[in-house]
Amino acid sequence: MALGLAYQERGRILMKFADLIEQNIEELATLEAINGGKLFSLCKFMEVPGAAMTLRYYAGAADKIYGTVLKLSKGLQGYTLREPIGVVGAILPWNFPTSMFFIKAAPALAAGCTMVIKPAEQTPLSALYYAHLAKLAGIPDGVLNVVNGFGETAGAAISSHMDIDKVSFTGSTEVGRKIMMAAAASNLKPVSLELGGKSPLLIFDDADVDEAAKFAFNGIFTSVRPNFMPRPEY
Repeated sequence: MALGLAYQERGRILMKFADLIEQNIEELATLEAINGGKLFSLCKFMEVPGAAMTLRYYAGAADKIYGTVLKLSKGLQGYTLREPIGVVGAILPWNFPTSMFFIKAAPALAAGCTMVIKPAEQTPLSALYYAHLAKLAGIPDGVLNVVNGFGETAGAAISSHMDIDKVSFTGSTEVGRKIMMAAAASNLKPVSLELGGKSPLLIFDDADVDEAAKFAFNGIFTSVRPNFMPRPEY
């Protein structure tokens, strides 16, 4: 993928990856339920199928990454050229291990980048299985790499490594600050952050309070662990 594969081949491989996920959905859902303590039904009917959908979406985008040519003046043209950024380090949270794996990996792979993915230490299992399926799908060795470990060691190494060209992190604000500082102190790599927080659910005077309480409860505890959906604020 940063090894010279054409965009058509990248798209084909990502489609095959999605096929393999759908063919192994029972096993993957079971593994994810063990991995994070979620309900099997949520894994089988939501998170794992969502991974396949994400892969198919970005597989379709692989042949649509191109620049533009502009006529600047008589006899002079300018153009933009889009190229893979290089090696992308992805540091995942524990609340949606499968979803976050593919939200970060699929666009990077479609663009032709290589990946170093560190799952959260609390939920390390599913990422290893997805790396296995990636190889079966035809992703070359060294393109999608999973490194398990703790944030203080493995995460810090990814953030500060001189050969990693971008970091994508989902997690706490405190750790996000550390990643930004490490990225700046190393090779000024760009960083994409999705940091922790709880979005408010506004309940107005004319609302059905019982219904609002039910939806707030479902939003917070659907995945049997915090999922950062709304909580009520009055």
